[in-house]
Amino acid sequence: MVWNFQNNSKWNEFWWNKFGGKDQKWIGKFWDNPKAKVVYVNDQIKAPNIIIIDDDKKNMGTFSRKRALEIAEESWLDLVQIAYNAEEMVSTVRLTDYGKYMYQKGKEEKEKKKQQKGKETKEIKISYAIGENDLNLKMKKMEEFLKAGVNVKISIRLKGRERMYMDKALERILFVKEALSSFGRAQYDVPKKEAQWYSIILFAK
Repeated sequence: MVWNFQNNSKWNEFWWNKFGGKDQKWIGKFWDNPKAKVVYVNDQIKAPNIIIIDDDKKNMGTFSRKRALEIAEESWLDLVQIAYNAEEMVSTVRLTDYGKYMYQKGKEEKEKKKQQKGKETKEIKISYAIGENDLNLKMKKMEEFLKAGVNVKISIRLKGRERMYMDKALERILFVKEALSSFGRAQYDVPKKEAQWYSIILFAK
């Protein structure tokens, strides 16, 4: 069990001995990566009320923070936050072994990246001044690609004085991204600048 995982030398020693080699390298990269999503565990979880889900995905109920921590300690397991409702101030957590959870999470992320790289990508070019009818036709085509499992790259090129319409170009791309969010997950939140081009990739779900 780990309560202050990264600062617990005994747990770290146990982890390295149990899951050494290439997996040890992956864990080091995960912690050193400032872009990695923060995972809150045990006493790092501050919500006053906590919903506990066990490893069999069974809802054990809602508990006070104090009682939830006691349950984890009694079980020799950890509370790993998987969701947080800011309005109700309730955390949903998995009652599990933190080390094994992170190990499995890393394997799943690697597998997702492999699948994304292996998929075909179609580029659809649009204009910042494209008409509504033309845009709808192109969006319909993008939707068809995404439903078929094909990734879509949406791009707009701005030449010379057209650069003054950069805001409109970004607005167009973001509009399409949001409209197709049910079919494709965006590569990043804002379009990427490539020389005279602005683009974003939607990965088929």
